[in-house]
Amino acid sequence: MSDRSLTTALSRWENNHNTPDQFYRRLLGVVLGLPVAEDVAVRTGTYEQDIDRAIEVLDVLTRWDHEERPIFTSTVGLVDSDRVISGYLFARSHAVDDPAIPPISTAMEPDSVAGRIRAAASALMSVDFEQGGGRIRAALTHYFQNSVTPELRAERAGDSRRAVYGAAAEVAQLLGWSAYDAGHQSVAARYFTLGLRLADEAADQLMGARLLANLSHQYNAIGKYPQALTMARAAQAALRGRGTASVETMCVMMEARALANLRDERAAVRAIGHAERLFDRRTGDEPDWIGYYDAAELCGDIAHAFRDLGVAARSREFTQRALTPTTPRRTRVFIQLVNADVALKCGEIEEAAYLATGALHSGGALQSQRYLRYLQEFARSVPDLGDPAMVEFTEILGDRYPKLLRTERVRRT
Repeated sequence: MSDRSLTTALSRWENNHNTPDQFYRRLLGVVLGLPVAEDVAVRTGTYEQDIDRAIEVLDVLTRWDHEERPIFTSTVGLVDSDRVISGYLFARSHAVDDPAIPPISTAMEPDSVAGRIRAAASALMSVDFEQGGGRIRAALTHYFQNSVTPELRAERAGDSRRAVYGAAAEVAQLLGWSAYDAGHQSVAARYFTLGLRLADEAADQLMGARLLANLSHQYNAIGKYPQALTMARAAQAALRGRGTASVETMCVMMEARALANLRDERAAVRAIGHAERLFDRRTGDEPDWIGYYDAAELCGDIAHAFRDLGVAARSREFTQRALTPTTPRRTRVFIQLVNADVALKCGEIEEAAYLATGALHSGGALQSQRYLRYLQEFARSVPDLGDPAMVEFTEILGDRYPKLLRTERVRRT
């Protein structure tokens, strides 16, 4: 490339006359020491209108994520909520609202491209539930790079194309969950917003609603409750009256949990009641990926909401119903720690210690920052970690997570 060509490309770029291709962007960034355009796109928590651009950004993000590059440094805001919501809800594929186009099928033939992608996503999701997001992130990013991205770039049309994009959206949302569970909040949010674009291309409003609900869940986790409420309501709006009972229930419960954290008890209880009624309407015609959201999972969400409202008796009632012989390991420890927290707030320190110690035993080798956050929040709620009732819990906590216990002791000095 000549100096004149480089100068011309830079001039046209600076004056918005054109967008340089990937080769020029990288070359200009290297030569001039500027942040390349793909850097900016990866770090921007907005909605990608151009589907090819969204795929390119996903390619870069999964590559950097696999290489464990420091992509983001802040969780403030996570995404530009207004632009993500408006970008998805008001600039969406017309196919979503076309009654002549049936909802995308998730029951693909196992030997189809979409079927193979969905099967891989299902298997990895099971590992995520049992072992934590930290266990599957490398496998997920490698799989997306090598098996999903090439299929997104392949020439397809009609239902086949929609099916592949819908399956890819499932993997993108799982990438987001694994990053979220591993404590990489902004990376997770970026996966969710890019997954939204894939879901839109597939005209899959159920997956779109799930991805918005995921963002609501994240905002709740970092204490941004108004944003959590907005995302939960956007998730319900995304269904546009074509949601299934389980998917809509999950979205409404995200609203209930945000309202609970906002201490709006009347509205939260009303939302919980609405979710329970929706759940009772299930017909079995649900996408495979919502299969985890059974009666126990719903009870777990309700238990969290009542805990956050400070209604201990109701929270304990639902924690008991949330635990079954088939409850996945990570979900089990979360519920056990919610139950322990409620017991502690009721002054039942021996019961709280027993439940929290059980959670530590259940946790095993979980690689989940969310699990550690639950443990930390419980430890901070204990008035005296030296209480005789807390000896076993404190010893196991110190043995497995010495930094966590050390931090808590320093905080108290």
